[in-house]
Formats: sequence, C-alpha cells, structure tokens
Amino acid sequence: MISIIIPVYNVEKYLRECIDSLLNQTYQDFELICVDDGSTDESYKILEEYKNKDERFIIIQQDNKGAGAARNRGIEVAKGDYIQFLDSDDYFEPNMLEKLYSTAKENDADMVVCSARKVDENKNIIESGNPLWPINLDKIVFDKVFSPDDYAEDIFGLFCVVPWNKLYKKSLILENGLKFQNLSSSNDVGFGHISRICAKRIIVIKDELINYRFNREGSIAKVRANSCENILKAAAFVKNFLEDKGLYLYYKEGFINGFKNHIRSGISLCNNEQYLKLLQDCKNIMPDEWDEFKPVFQKTYITPEYLQNIIGDKKTLLWGASVFIRGVLESEKEKNPNIIGIVDRNQSLWGKQVGNYTVYSPDKIKELNPDAVLLTVLSNNEDIYKDLIKLFSQNHSNIELLPNIFALS
Repeated sequence: MISIIIPVYNVEKYLRECIDSLLNQTYQDFELICVDDGSTDESYKILEEYKNKDERFIIIQQDNKGAGAARNRGIEVAKGDYIQFLDSDDYFEPNMLEKLYSTAKENDADMVVCSARKVDENKNIIESGNPLWPINLDKIVFDKVFSPDDYAEDIFGLFCVVPWNKLYKKSLILENGLKFQNLSSSNDVGFGHISRICAKRIIVIKDELINYRFNREGSIAKVRANSCENILKAAAFVKNFLEDKGLYLYYKEGFINGFKNHIRSGISLCNNEQYLKLLQDCKNIMPDEWDEFKPVFQKTYITPEYLQNIIGDKKTLLWGASVFIRGVLESEKEKNPNIIGIVDRNQSLWGKQVGNYTVYSPDKIKELNPDAVLLTVLSNNEDIYKDLIKLFSQNHSNIELLPNIFALS
C-alpha cells in the first residue's frame, strides 16, 4: 500500500482537481493523508466532504507550521510500505501510482523518481522535456537501478530536491530518521539531498506523470526571495548529516556543486538588498565553504547593457531560455539587433517569444547561421559550458563560442 501525504493550505481553487486525479488512478491501494496546515479558506470543508465518501481519507489539522511540519506529521501516521508526498495544487496522470509502485516493486527500489511538466493556471503546458528540470537528462541513465556511489560527484544534481516526484520506501525514511526541516521555504531541500544519499537502490523513469502548477499566486515559490537564507540553513543541515556519517569529504564536490545551484536560484529571485543579505548570510552560515561559494556571487546582475558589451557586433544566438535570462531580456529598453534568437532544448518553448526574441530548436543553429553563441543558462553553467565546447568544436567549428559570462570577473 502507498501512503500519500499532502500538505493543504488555502488551496480551495485546486484541491478538488488534485484529489479527483488521485481517486481516478489505475492503482487504488492507497491511503490519503491530508494535513490541513491551518487553512482559512474552504480547504478543510472540502477534505471533510471527501472523507465522508471514502474511508481511505485521513485528515489531520494543525496550526499553520508550514509544509515541512505537515509532511513530518503525515509520516508519523502513515501505514503504507511506500510513501509519496504530493502537493495540493498539482494534478496527476492516471497511471502515476501504478507506474511508480510497479517500478519500485520490480526493482526493489528505495526511491523511484519520475519526471513532470509545468502547467499554468489554465492547465496549458508551459514546460515539457526540460533537460535540467526535474531530472538532469544529460547525467541520468533511465530505467536502471543505481546507488549514490555510482554518481558520487553528481548525486546532488541528478534530479531536483522536490519530494513530490518520488516514491519512497517507508523503511528508508524511518530507518534513517529522515525529516523535513521546519523552514518557511526550502524545507524540502535537506530531505531531498539526504534521502538520496541514504537510498541504496534508486531508479529514475522518464515518464512525465505529474502536472506541476507553476508560479501560482499564493505559492511558497512566489515569496522565496524573502527567505533565501533558508537555502544556506538547508546546506548546513546536509553538511552536518554527511559529517556525522563520515561522508562529507567523499561527497564534498557534489555537495558544493549542488548548493551552488541552489544559491544561484535564490540570487535570481533577489533584489539588491536581498542579494546583499544572502551574501552576508553565506559568510555567516557556511564560513568554511565561503571561498568555494564566493564565485557564485561575482556576477549577480547581468544586464542588457552587459550582454551588449560581450556580444558587440557579432550576430549571436543565446543558448538557453532560462528563467534567469528571461528576466534580463524583459528589462530591455529596446531590442538588441545583434541577438538573433535563443536556442533551447525544451521543445515546449520552440516558436515562443522571450522578451523580443524567438526560441528555436538546437537543430536550427546551422540555418540561423550566427557568428557566435553565448551561454545564458545560470544553473550548472560550468558543466554546460564544457559540453558546449565539445559540441561546437565537433559540429559548429565555424561558430565562435563566447566566454562563459558567469565565469567572467
């Protein structure tokens, strides 16, 4: 049996769709533990309505303590052999539970990870097949059991930390005393990293089984900039765990690389005041790692003017329609005539506009015939830049690969 744990807080607009998509699953052997986290709307009343119709519902009420505390409370009462943490504003493909459960059983997996797509308020798909989210398509081998040791340098960057695209053996959680941090944001970061270190058998499947409602009003993701120091508290939490297990030096490189990207993600949300606070928090909370995290802070605000200076008079394609570069381009006062477009491997973006520029498939590079290409993906930029050097030397030797803008001082 699967214990599904869902924190619920003021989601009356989406809750029925979330629950109905679970009740319509092809796999039905589950209990649904809904932890109402002090909702002030009609969410609790909706839960009661479903509970009166289905004995598999367990409703727990608590004062508003956050999603981390709600998930921890759900773990305490879970009776299933497997646990899945889901979010109450998402909805799920009908075969999600069956696919995850059968994969776990067939492979005796401690953790099964699936992919997801992003949807907007109206259920339109806005992102599918993203090569970096929620799974790093360049790193992972699908449908093959592996252990953390198999990816020691990359284990923190193989897939994102969110708990809602994973099925866990309950024994993995209980035997390792795994809990979510009680933080207003990023409460799942520590759990996400530690659980993958503890898991002996992990398997990742490519299926997009979850429809993740992206950037909705009222979501924690919308207010993370006000509490970016929580990323660093999560880093300290993970480091302490690794040190207690005598594993920190073994996983240090992966740990540093993984949290560089968490910090970058936080910085991309920050205004100048929040950025300066995060910089100081990093020095205070992670003093021993400051020298290694410091480069992340060197080029925080890349502007249209900065891009113009790097590009000069070269006809240039930008590589990657990342959230980071979207913010930069949307702040342009006028279109840069030397930016001829953006290439991105996320096919749901092809043909769409980012700022004043069209997003193209990488297959269009030769047709577009740029003088140069400039990397504009902030996360994992070191690895991506190395891959681009190889790609352009082999396939596009006539096109100049401009320096990595995130590595420039």
